[in-house]
Amino acid sequence: MPVISETQDGVTVLTLDRPSRRNALDMGMWRDLRRAANAVTDVRAVIVTGIGAHFCSGMDLNPDNALFLDAAPAIAEGDEHVAWQVITELKSCLQALADLPCPTIAAIEGACIGGGLELALACDMRFAAADASLGLLEVRIGMIPDLGGCARLTRLVGPGRAADLICTARRVDGEEAYRLGVVERVVPAGTALAAARSAARDIAANGPRAVALALSAVRASSDLGLIEALAVETRAGVLALTSGEPREGVAAFLEKRAPRWDR
Repeated sequence: MPVISETQDGVTVLTLDRPSRRNALDMGMWRDLRRAANAVTDVRAVIVTGIGAHFCSGMDLNPDNALFLDAAPAIAEGDEHVAWQVITELKSCLQALADLPCPTIAAIEGACIGGGLELALACDMRFAAADASLGLLEVRIGMIPDLGGCARLTRLVGPGRAADLICTARRVDGEEAYRLGVVERVVPAGTALAAARSAARDIAANGPRAVALALSAVRASSDLGLIEALAVETRAGVLALTSGEPREGVAAFLEKRAPRWDR
């Protein structure tokens, strides 16, 4: 399988596994990513990473990628219906990851380019090695980041910075990506996965219902005005307060022990 799924201690790690192509995305990997995301159940966090030295070098541009056969009428003949079908299917693969009810973390080493960066942007958090290389290079070949890259990057960094990165197609390292707000943490080279695992353990130590409710409020807030976002937050707070978890959480705090959450 081009995407390896491993679960341990309530954390699933999805690993892109095409090292000979720097984990470039062909149609098989896109679909396997959707399959793997849809198969995730009963975990506290999901980490997405790449095998070897690279997260993902983007779309596989070699002619043996079946995606190009599917997209040929759009590219060669200007067929907009086919273009819509191809983009919509690939977006559904990323949406399966974005819709997971638990926090998702992209652990980025090496290349994180094009569709690879769009994959990382579909996660809730991104941890990047300082020497990683991130960029949306689609305009160089006459395309755009149409799998969430334009929309999600703009929400993260604002329209000016998004336009700069997308329209110039320039790459940034992990340090600059952190300064721009593309990634949430920058870590020493070779430690992105370890940092993501540590964060996942922190997440797993917290109230599972509280985490899920807080995450739902955070995700909704990016698409709503302040008044609507506050209303969503209030509803999530009511559900958390009455879920039974605060009773155990407060008792554990007073008794100076780790909480015993119901799974």
